[in-house]
Amino acid sequence: MINTVYELITDVMAKQYPDRVAFRYVAADGKTVVEKTYAQYVQDIRRAVTYFKENIPDIKGKRVGIMSRNCYEYGVNSFGAILAGAVVVTINQKKTWPELEYELGLVEPSLIVNDGIDYGCRPDIEAAYGDKLRPMDAFKDSAPAELVDCVGHDDLIVLMFTSGTTGRSKAVMLSERNFFTTVECQVKFGDAMLDYKHEHMPEDKNDVLSNFAILPLFHLGTFICLFVWACKGWALNLSADIRDFYRDLGLMHSDAIAVAPMLMEAIYKDVKRGRRARLNGIWNPCGSSAMFDGAMLAELAQQGMMITQVYGMTETCGDGIINYEQDEKHIRAVGRPDDHAEYKLDETGEICIRGGCVMLGYYKDPEATAEVLDADGWFHTGDLARVDEDGFYYITGRKKNIIILDNGENVSPEELENLLSKCEAVKECIVREKGKKICAVIYCGEADQQTVRDFITETNRTLPLYKRMSAVEFSTEPLPRTGTGKLLRK
Repeated sequence: MINTVYELITDVMAKQYPDRVAFRYVAADGKTVVEKTYAQYVQDIRRAVTYFKENIPDIKGKRVGIMSRNCYEYGVNSFGAILAGAVVVTINQKKTWPELEYELGLVEPSLIVNDGIDYGCRPDIEAAYGDKLRPMDAFKDSAPAELVDCVGHDDLIVLMFTSGTTGRSKAVMLSERNFFTTVECQVKFGDAMLDYKHEHMPEDKNDVLSNFAILPLFHLGTFICLFVWACKGWALNLSADIRDFYRDLGLMHSDAIAVAPMLMEAIYKDVKRGRRARLNGIWNPCGSSAMFDGAMLAELAQQGMMITQVYGMTETCGDGIINYEQDEKHIRAVGRPDDHAEYKLDETGEICIRGGCVMLGYYKDPEATAEVLDADGWFHTGDLARVDEDGFYYITGRKKNIIILDNGENVSPEELENLLSKCEAVKECIVREKGKKICAVIYCGEADQQTVRDFITETNRTLPLYKRMSAVEFSTEPLPRTGTGKLLRK
């Protein structure tokens, strides 16, 4: 099994799959699909190594920020920086200036490669870091370097910020060991995909798959695909803007897609309404939300979709539990633990993980690290779960989101949000405590608010008194989200 970045690039990309397509993306004209082979990819990575070494003195351990929408050069710069000895910092380019000012100030990048687009605070970035900004293709005129393995297996290679749904984000320190522990798990998932394809699509003999990457590369769930799909010699079909989702999907035939809840719902609606052709080949939607509706997932499975649920966190390098067993009984489960890490539920029902996937810690924040990493090496995830008689894990909520009422009862907002999502008029919702009441904050677009109120009344009748939603607020705008699509709770 490949377990270093150096081996991945020199042995797998360069030698095993040089002529296979590594990336596809739609050109600026909105019509032409550009393909990059693994041979081209490796050459550009070598150029990036040269560029970073020539432009960052004493580069070992220095930080290289990447601030861009999804593009081919994101992968080039990531692996180029790592093999030059630097630390990659993935940055959400759509954050506000105060957020970016804090994050960039924390990591102190030597260079920031960026796509040059103004997402709302470009003047502030240029004023503070103008001398360190470089275009994403800055490497293009550099000579290809001879690659050397300069990375220790436990060296810090990537800093990735948490999504910060309830407070200021933290920089997670990830090592080469972290990434390749996850790769080992997810390559097995790739094998399971092929098994499913052979069984359900025997007429299609193509075993070189493509993953439609619409979620941002600054997010661990997409970034890890740079490693996993390269191990298989498969392609990433990159889409840079959610507004171009169907256009790009229509131009690039794809097999798999990682989805946030709103995308899973869009796929479901297309399948249900007989518009599956719009998905251009997608048969494996992979979701990381524990609150997907079970009936929706079961119906998609009946329609020939390989439904995959994943549980993982940035702090565990995306490694966790994968459920790709097409079993209706367990379809809402996130899966059963594999043997690549240890899992347990503590006395409160919190998931704890120990193994090679667990982060080095939070950058420059030993106090926050100590809060989640105990002396025995267990990472306390903050996620609550239950385990059924077959060993399947079901996420029930976030420990820090639990509403503790005056009478001592605990209420999971996620449980109530899952119930609310069954109302077709509810587009988005958050449940929180307000003035000692359980309050549902709802965006229903053009739908009738009274329909929602009636649904809540009926739902409350099925709940214990302490769980009932006694206050409702309607938002005229979609609820705020993080850069990875999670609803903000602050």
